[in-house]
Amino acid sequence: MQNRKSSFVLFLCIASIGCYATIAQVLLIREFLNIFYGNELCLGIVFGAWFLGIASGAFAGIKFECFFKQSMTVFIVFLFSMCLVLPVQIVTIRGVRHILNIGTGEYISLLPLLSITVSMVLPFSFIIGIVFPFSSKVVRGITRDTASDIGSVYIIESMGSLIGGLIFSFYLVSKFHSIHIVTLMNAGMFFILFLMQYVTQKKGAGEKRGNTHLLALGLTLVMIILWFSPVPERIDAWTTKIRWNAFTHNIELVASADSRYQHIDIGKQADQYNVYLNGHFAFAFPNEYDYAQIAHLVMTQHPSPKNVLVIGGGFGGLLTEMLFYPIERLDYVEIDQKLLHITSNYLSPSEKKTLSDHRINIFHQDGRYYIKHLEEKHSYDIVFVNVPDPSTAFLNRFYTRNFFEEIQTILKPDGIIATSVSSSVTYIGKEVGSYTGSLYKTLHETFREVKVTPGQTNFYFACGKKGIITLDWETLMERYKQQGIQSDYFNEYLFYTLLQPEQVDFIETQLQQRKDLVINTDAKPVAYFLNLVLWDAFAGGNLHSFFYRLKNTGIKYFLIPIAFTLAGRILYLSVRKRRTNTLQLNSYYRKTHALIALATTGFTGMALEIILLYAFQNIYGYIYERIGVIVSLFMAGLAFGGYVANKMIRKKQFDWIKVLLFLEGVIVVYAITVPFLISIVSVYSSVAEAALIFLVMFTGILTGIEFPIVNKICAECDDNIATSAGATDGADHIGAFLGSLLTGILFLPLLGVYGSCLVLTVLNISSLILLVLLNIPQNKRQAE
Repeated sequence: MQNRKSSFVLFLCIASIGCYATIAQVLLIREFLNIFYGNELCLGIVFGAWFLGIASGAFAGIKFECFFKQSMTVFIVFLFSMCLVLPVQIVTIRGVRHILNIGTGEYISLLPLLSITVSMVLPFSFIIGIVFPFSSKVVRGITRDTASDIGSVYIIESMGSLIGGLIFSFYLVSKFHSIHIVTLMNAGMFFILFLMQYVTQKKGAGEKRGNTHLLALGLTLVMIILWFSPVPERIDAWTTKIRWNAFTHNIELVASADSRYQHIDIGKQADQYNVYLNGHFAFAFPNEYDYAQIAHLVMTQHPSPKNVLVIGGGFGGLLTEMLFYPIERLDYVEIDQKLLHITSNYLSPSEKKTLSDHRINIFHQDGRYYIKHLEEKHSYDIVFVNVPDPSTAFLNRFYTRNFFEEIQTILKPDGIIATSVSSSVTYIGKEVGSYTGSLYKTLHETFREVKVTPGQTNFYFACGKKGIITLDWETLMERYKQQGIQSDYFNEYLFYTLLQPEQVDFIETQLQQRKDLVINTDAKPVAYFLNLVLWDAFAGGNLHSFFYRLKNTGIKYFLIPIAFTLAGRILYLSVRKRRTNTLQLNSYYRKTHALIALATTGFTGMALEIILLYAFQNIYGYIYERIGVIVSLFMAGLAFGGYVANKMIRKKQFDWIKVLLFLEGVIVVYAITVPFLISIVSVYSSVAEAALIFLVMFTGILTGIEFPIVNKICAECDDNIATSAGATDGADHIGAFLGSLLTGILFLPLLGVYGSCLVLTVLNISSLILLVLLNIPQNKRQAE
């Protein structure tokens, strides 16, 4: 039994581990978003690698505990290692393209990207996992109940995670860069290690205190000195330049910043500026010749445009050329105010003059949010969605049937929508055809007439009225001349170059002949998935053929393995029953099935968190800034759930298998209702953020409440606290690893929100059935 002072310091240290781990996790996600070009696939892979490391560490901790009897010493050594590993990881991630020998401008194929992510995240999360059994052992006796001791560690660590997420989101992220944050965290962690060793190490009895507390104090002072020195700033600048040079060649980095929505880099080559968002090339300026072609191709699709809406990408000369037309109003929606602020420092005088034109109105809102809340309906002649390809879940929102239906409400009866995706000039293969064809079919679901241009980029025009949009170059030439426009970068003869009749017929025929085209929706973001297929194909990877074959995979292919696994387990139990004439409810079955239930709950908890993150992204258009808050609120739910369960364990004696049965039943009902809850709250966007945050916390509560319950079941079977802590922590995080990875990569893109939640429901029904099988023989025995 620890005295009160040492107990307080130990719990302070455990809370600090949770705080440190959450901030580290968010920092790693933000760093990897640059490697993944802002793709939310990063979330599933990083979360998956994180939980795999924790699970591996927890199981390793069970073995280590047998060899090392000085638990406190091992605990301290691993915490020292944790503080040293994180800065090395951040520096390594920024140089990953050099490590993989990826050329400038090349994509990293998915398999190497997956491997390098796992290998870089694993060392830190492995330490977090291996520390948990030792944390439980060093606090043993505080509550006089093994399961409650483990639950207390779980709760305190989760509370530390909550605090860490909030501190990062509301203070650190806006004040300091990654290297500065790590330096500050290490200073705090080393000081707490000093306090812990000073308070807990014994004096007298011939035992020496040792020098590790002096080492911790020395490292604390070193970190404080570094914090006030220019060293962190120089390291950050050096590593940022390493990352930049890997993305570009002979381009000078002139500005770099983090906004609420993304990481922004601006480079200069000759007289042109290139803008990269999360490591991905977004646009260049000035670029008058290219943007003049786009502007006039879009504007001539309407005979007489007066009111125009442009969503994204208004730099480089696009708006300047659009203003040559006698329009009355041009509304420009750009979500990221900081992007506009940074780029304005490098804009030409003519571009600055354009942005100050009285006809232009700039709105710093998410494009979808702007359209949903526009009071004046049916007011635009042209809506030009000028955003990058649907390479992320965020961008995919601008290519779905739901979005096009929203646009219909703000277009005039003869109004048109214009958008674009990358394609191929002369050959439309299966991957490219499915990708660009998905947009073709999705637009046809909403609009009466759809036209598509040939070229490296396919421009799509759609209208609800026949005879407005056209790709006839002579008609467009006539419309252009009627406007009396004199542009330095465009003339009417370029229409023939852009829209040669044989090429127009070729792309139209290719898309009309495709029978495998899939509609892209908010609930099932198939275009996002097909973009991942193209990503791997362009990078020369080996997974694109496999992923492409999954395109038309139905939900049954995910449910069948669950059914077979459940049937196999039941068959095994039946064979055991026949051999012994009775299915004894022994400690092995109780422990195993309880751990299976915990693993499926961990799977479901992480899967639902990713689904809710995706829903948040769909409604509000950003998670870059909010990721820390959302993660910390999930951890708050874990802590509250763990606290409730711990109170139950201390005060009352239950049949814990029956309690677990009830919890699994609640999770089954919750998992199947989540899609309907998301649909309801998305209609009321003013309260959607609060509602989604509540759902994230509730998911955490359901996940957290099971952990101490399963700990109690395991402790009744094996009183070794390190073994119980390692087994439950490992099972929980193995489930979380699989849930985050499969949901982020496969379930959401292929099955959508509804299909994903159905898989989760069936998975938890399976664990529910296994628990029921445990309870049946017990009831029979009690009746006898």
